[in-house]
Amino acid sequence: MSEARTLELVFPEHANPGGNAFGGFVLGLMDKVGSYAAIRRARKRCVTVRVGEVVFEVPIKVGDLLEVVAKVVRVGRTSLTVEVEVYRENLREPRMLATKGNLTYVAVDETGKPTPVDG
Repeated sequence: MSEARTLELVFPEHANPGGNAFGGFVLGLMDKVGSYAAIRRARKRCVTVRVGEVVFEVPIKVGDLLEVVAKVVRVGRTSLTVEVEVYRENLREPRMLATKGNLTYVAVDETGKPTPVDG
C-alpha cells in the first residue's frame, strides 16, 4: 500500500494562547499528507470526501516537531481510505503518538467526476 510522510514544526501562529496547537492546524496537516498517499496509490487527482473519527491522544505544543504518516489501508472502485498518524517529539520528551484518524478520498478525472482507481 502507498504511504506518505512529512515533518512540520509547530510555531506560535499554529497555537492558541495556551501554547496548544489548533485542532484545525493538525487536521489540515493530516488531510494534506493523507491526500499525498491517496494520489500516490491512485495515480490520479484525489479529493477529500470524509474525515472519520479523529482522536487527539496528547497535546501538541509550540516547538514540537510533528511527523505525519499516512498509509492507504483500503482501496475501493473510486475511493481510498487513508489512516493518518501524527507523532510529536521535542527536546524534553521522546517521539509519541499524538493524533490519529481515517480520511476517505475519491479519485477524480479532469472534470471532477469520480473515476476508477487503477489496479
